[in-house]
Amino acid sequence: MNLEQINEHVQACDCGNPHHAITIERMVASEHVWVELAAFVHEKEWNRLLVVADMNTERVGFLPLREALIDIGVDVSLVSLQADEQGDVLAEERSVVQVLLQQDKTVDALIALGAGTIHDVTRFCAAKTKVPFISVPTAPSVDGFTSKGAPLIVRGKKITYQLVSPIAVFVPSQVIRKAPDALIAAGVGDMLGKYTSLLDWRFGAFDGGESFCPGAASLTEQALQSCVDALPAIYKRDADGLDQLMESLLLSGVAMLIFGHSHPASGGEHHLSHYWEMDFIANHRPAVLHGTKVAIATMELIDSYKTMMLEWSDTPGALRAWAEQMPTRQEFEHIFHALQAPLRPDEIGVSSLLLASSKREAYRLRERHTLLKHMSLNRTESEIGERSL
Repeated sequence: MNLEQINEHVQACDCGNPHHAITIERMVASEHVWVELAAFVHEKEWNRLLVVADMNTERVGFLPLREALIDIGVDVSLVSLQADEQGDVLAEERSVVQVLLQQDKTVDALIALGAGTIHDVTRFCAAKTKVPFISVPTAPSVDGFTSKGAPLIVRGKKITYQLVSPIAVFVPSQVIRKAPDALIAAGVGDMLGKYTSLLDWRFGAFDGGESFCPGAASLTEQALQSCVDALPAIYKRDADGLDQLMESLLLSGVAMLIFGHSHPASGGEHHLSHYWEMDFIANHRPAVLHGTKVAIATMELIDSYKTMMLEWSDTPGALRAWAEQMPTRQEFEHIFHALQAPLRPDEIGVSSLLLASSKREAYRLRERHTLLKHMSLNRTESEIGERSL
């Protein structure tokens, strides 16, 4: 991924929206990434780093990371985020406080060693304490590594803060390729959710007057198509397929970074996912991987989205063209069956009642003019009309 070329491509976009420069100074995916990370730290003349991890990511990456940094004379400390009563590490207030309690003024930078939750917590702490952070993904499971957004659970509600992107990204390829099957399927789920998020973004621009950037959209489309093309290799866990999945996730995050918000990669499917997550937390139930929820939410929406855009007489050409090439639910189920991932809401603990309430209410979680919102409001008006008869 050539960040300089991407910067030039987007800066040439004449959509009229502000474009955020990519401030990531280095992005490396390598089997020798620890040495390259240490070289970057040496260039920055940092003396003390704090690594944020959890029990699992500490096991797969902290020792070689620590050894590489000690070899160049850098002091390295670790904060391993504690799991809650259900055994889950959450991006919420307690995790943030745990990091801040160990982050004193001598820390030059933070390192996020992990996946989505670790990055959300680290990003928030880095922004609030005004120190840079390095991204070290340990699984190809989410697309937020390179973005500015940090979705956190605050008093039981999912709130996304636009903060800072990492100063550098170092991907340990040997770790990524050994990621558990469930995390790989989650990464595919987060990527394939772009079918509905990109339709929602176009619909929001057309029907709701929301800002739209063709440059950021094209980057997301590129990331999505590259992931789809790599699916046969991903099914077989080939190194090239997993490397491509990771690159697609990183590129999707860059698109969000450039636009300054999550519109390119987050629509109604993410609103359903966040709604379910908040319900799980409120009812003290075990967490489900973000990308797994997104995949199932996308399957719940995609046929309705597709039908609405193809049957609506006012659908502009760009929306119709995107809807026509979107997969059907049946095609999605084939993909996630091959990945041995859940296919239905009840398989992840989403009851029919929770599913119904999320389809009515989840659009309220974000100020977005999505097709989910359109369907929810039309359904509500229809129900009111029926009750008044």
